[in-house]
Amino acid sequence: MPSNTGILTYNSGVYNLRLNYYAPSSTIATTGNFLGTLYAFLSKVDAWPVDEVPPAPEQTQSYLNYVFRNMFFVKKIGTNDISPVIPRIDWTSGTTYDAYSDQVNIFELNEDGTIAKYFYVKNRYDQVFKCLWNDNNTPSTVEPYFQPGTFNANQIFQGADNYKWKFMYTITSGNKLKFMDSSWMPVPVGNTIPNPVSSFAGTGDIEVINVTNGGSGYDEANAVITVTVTGDGYLASANAVVSGNTITDILVANTGYNYTYANVIISSAIGSGATANSPVSPIGGHGFNPVSELGARHIMLTGQFDKGESGNLPTDIDFRQLGVVVDPYAIYGTGYALANAVSYKTTTDFIVSAGFGTYVPDEIVYQSPNGLIQDATFTATVLSFDSAFNTVKLINTNGIANNSGLIYGQTSGTARVVLQQQTPSFIKNSGFVIYLENRSPVQRNADGSEQFRLVLGY
Repeated sequence: MPSNTGILTYNSGVYNLRLNYYAPSSTIATTGNFLGTLYAFLSKVDAWPVDEVPPAPEQTQSYLNYVFRNMFFVKKIGTNDISPVIPRIDWTSGTTYDAYSDQVNIFELNEDGTIAKYFYVKNRYDQVFKCLWNDNNTPSTVEPYFQPGTFNANQIFQGADNYKWKFMYTITSGNKLKFMDSSWMPVPVGNTIPNPVSSFAGTGDIEVINVTNGGSGYDEANAVITVTVTGDGYLASANAVVSGNTITDILVANTGYNYTYANVIISSAIGSGATANSPVSPIGGHGFNPVSELGARHIMLTGQFDKGESGNLPTDIDFRQLGVVVDPYAIYGTGYALANAVSYKTTTDFIVSAGFGTYVPDEIVYQSPNGLIQDATFTATVLSFDSAFNTVKLINTNGIANNSGLIYGQTSGTARVVLQQQTPSFIKNSGFVIYLENRSPVQRNADGSEQFRLVLGY
């Protein structure tokens, strides 16, 4: 039997976004182990073929194995490090914004994946508004703004340009610092699941009624003008505003509740021709669920690698890969479980004998029965060498090293005896790499920290 083409609705993106937002606090009911734990990782210290032009990451299993072999540090991403984000739109005078309508796909995308409808804005004070009316597609000239403590009952700003803006939320200073940049701005999670019984608006209310044609001949002094809201909800009511025998606006007196559709009838014994629309709000009313209402399809992960991270992250190196792994495992005692520590070093550390020469970052070290690399039984790449404690941190290890054997540096010519080996508790190649970014070299230093912002789309 033939069928039409199915679609994933915009709410499928909202659902996946919720999964990632709550992942750091999710647990497996039978064990209590955390599920969906996110870790940011650093990897790769050796140079690209053209170091300032990193190649695009690959998704072959071989490439992912390469990433794990070169990984040297991971740090947990907590709920406070995650926020839904939407494309940043700053209010600009002279721009014609799109008005919300329950009859229009307000979340339409262009062919390149960018948003097609500009129906929300951020003002200069970091207040976010949704456009409910654009005065029949005219440019906006008045920036929406509410002085703190002056919000009206419906939280709708209407300026001299006749735009109607619904106040959604204010971006807090903390979220601005952490999650806002020139391209993205954060959205508070709020009520993440539409539920008509958890707000007065129910399935929807009528927060604005917009005049599409003012008609003519109206005379409110001699004839009552009645505005009637019809539909499947209850109690919505409104009053007409008349100027020069024309209806210029309709003010909502009661937003009502439990509407899924609505129409407006304007009647008067004197005057005719006026028409208006009455868009039904999303479930719960405008502002009830900003993530869903603003079409959030992206989530921003943020974090910071602080200096030496208690001695686990070298500061004398550069790195070229950054990514996110979900649900990795770690060794606990004689067993293993889903990783849950704040951070892990993922290097293999050798304590070596004192001596002359130092191992240098990025060089190949090896063990060989005759001192020749072509006969090596163990190889690795040096991440860093701590000459004070004679400890060499290694990545990309291959083979099995022996204590009491010499470990040779291919570039430095250093040769020292391996006294002790420390393997990481973090289990490499476990979990799912869900994001990977190749970068030009990022140089670390003892006094600095690296902040990162990663945006994932759904």
